[in-house]
Amino acid sequence: MLKIRPLAESEIPQLKNFPPDEWNLDLPRLISFHYGRPYFFPAAAEVDGKIVGCGIGMVHHSIIWLGTIIVLPEYRRQGIGREITGELIAHGRENGCRSFLLSASEMGESVYRKLGFQNVTPYVFYRRESTAPIRDISHVREIQPEDFPAIKELDREATGEDRPQFIERYFSTGWIYKTFPTNGVTGFYLPDFGGGLIIARDSAAGVEFMKMRFNRGKKTAVIPEANTAAREFLLSEGFQEYRRSPRMILGEEVPWQPALMYNRATGYCG
Repeated sequence: MLKIRPLAESEIPQLKNFPPDEWNLDLPRLISFHYGRPYFFPAAAEVDGKIVGCGIGMVHHSIIWLGTIIVLPEYRRQGIGREITGELIAHGRENGCRSFLLSASEMGESVYRKLGFQNVTPYVFYRRESTAPIRDISHVREIQPEDFPAIKELDREATGEDRPQFIERYFSTGWIYKTFPTNGVTGFYLPDFGGGLIIARDSAAGVEFMKMRFNRGKKTAVIPEANTAAREFLLSEGFQEYRRSPRMILGEEVPWQPALMYNRATGYCG
């Protein structure tokens, strides 16, 4: 019999081999990092005492991101993914969420459509084989405590989400771009937030952080289709598109600005 329930902390190691190889995701590490935080909800699907599926919810006030919805291959096509998604939606509603967001895999998109999700825009994935340095970078420095308010405001402007306590956990290894002579923060880069979140108000800041990220050995990038400046830079440096993932929503629209996102952090929280 199928049972959808909260994941116990002691069960986290059991999820080690759940993600597909192409996700390049250490799922136990991810869940352990957020476990017990008020915004975080991990769900498990259990059949006859065995965990056969999982999913997580990230609640940010009126918005919840659903992610890492995975069902073991031998248990697929039994409606388990739908049940996990339904449990995450229910958790969001219980916590006052009015907008439900996710980045769909090819396998999951039809499931989400049946639940009422609609496409917003695709995230586009790029890659290149070379790791050659991409010119010098400038106007960047490490994040300092006095930068926190400006970064949180820029994140809110770009994502339409209010998640200050969540992103602050990644500030210790982050960077900002400052415009001279005003010395204002026009962009930031959080390398340890998923694949490395980059948000910037202008292309000068966004592209500088893309250079910085690639100069650290990254070979891939994920951007919203609407960010033409980021796309043009990637193509000029020899990157090629290799897949797409639709951003989907259920409920109220979120007033985000995709043109400000120069690298998506992850599929489980944008």
